Amino acid sequence: MHYQRHILLLALLLPATAMAQMKGMDMPEHFAFGQPAPESEATRTIHVEATDTMRLNFDAMNIHRGEVVKFVVSNSGQAVHEFAIGDEAFRKKHMLEMRKQMAGMEHHDVNVLSIKGGETKTIVWRFDPLKSKSVLFACYVPGHFEAGMYHRHVMLKQALPN
Repeated sequence: MHYQRHILLLALLLPATAMAQMKGMDMPEHFAFGQPAPESEATRTIHVEATDTMRLNFDAMNIHRGEVVKFVVSNSGQAVHEFAIGDEAFRKKHMLEMRKQMAGMEHHDVNVLSIKGGETKTIVWRFDPLKSKSVLFACYVPGHFEAGMYHRHVMLKQALPN
């Protein structure tokens, strides 16, 4: 009978211990606007140019809810830029974080690329099929967003399967 109490106690503690360990792991994040996706699941590629005139230039912008898009982002300028996929809630949170950090620090958010002049980087994103109503693509390097380096996109309805 005494061992049954120990088994019950273990059964109750093991899930809590496993969850505590998982918090320290690099688990993929999920946001209201989507989550990272493997490159093999991308259905198309959109090229983006980040410029020193504080613009993000897209070669296409017709993104549907639920779509998996590979973004190839090139910094054609000399200044460091970011390419962040987010929404208004993420923008507010990220801008507060940027103010607290030292200038020049790179970010390691799964939805943000930090791109030096002349660099090209890739991010693959799965837009949430239900919650992605609008998305904000932006550079949050201090002063860049304020100078107009962002693009708000209203998501198109999910494409119907063929």
